[in-house]
Amino acid sequence: MIQHHPDDALLLGYASGTADEAVSLIIATHMSYCSLCRLRSRELEAIGGALLEDILPAPLARTARDNVLAKLDNVQPYERPARPAPSRDSTPAVLRPYIGGDLARVRWRRIGPSLSYVPLFRRGAVAARLLRGVPGADSGLHGHRGLELTLVLQGGYTDVTGSYSPGDLQVMEGDARHNPVADPGEDCINLAVTTGRLAFDSLIQKIAAPLFGF
Repeated sequence: MIQHHPDDALLLGYASGTADEAVSLIIATHMSYCSLCRLRSRELEAIGGALLEDILPAPLARTARDNVLAKLDNVQPYERPARPAPSRDSTPAVLRPYIGGDLARVRWRRIGPSLSYVPLFRRGAVAARLLRGVPGADSGLHGHRGLELTLVLQGGYTDVTGSYSPGDLQVMEGDARHNPVADPGEDCINLAVTTGRLAFDSLIQKIAAPLFGF
């Protein structure tokens, strides 16, 4: 059972469309595991729709109608995209376009003997990546210069805040410090989003982290 969920502020940002791409991706991936958050997101969308009904209409510019009609002449015929092949390892559908298919086919980049990663994309200070650690691997004690959202996709990890399993979402920020350690058993694979650099305690990690985009 999923124990760790995004708060209403994150869900509201997702439901209203104001969250950036990386945060939207990790929330949508969490919701592929979590029926409770899917329901809460629909409730927030309904609340937002009700609030929109109370907004007074705004007058349109005189040229609005002509502008819309002019754009209709340039509309391209809709072509339904090919349906992607189903996942063979239950990789969430919303994540598959970002990683090129299933998790089992990801080509990992090694950081050291026990950790690997795959950068997905970066938009300014905001970055999305996959992280993988063998059982017992730790990330190193660190704080945060922004938000760090971590969603477990496979395996699990434990830190000072508790234990996290597939579908659990951890949100850390600011002076909150932790050192996640991969649980025994299978490798721990996470989807991680950061809105600022991590602040590692170890001098070696402080030097190495920027080289890997952390």
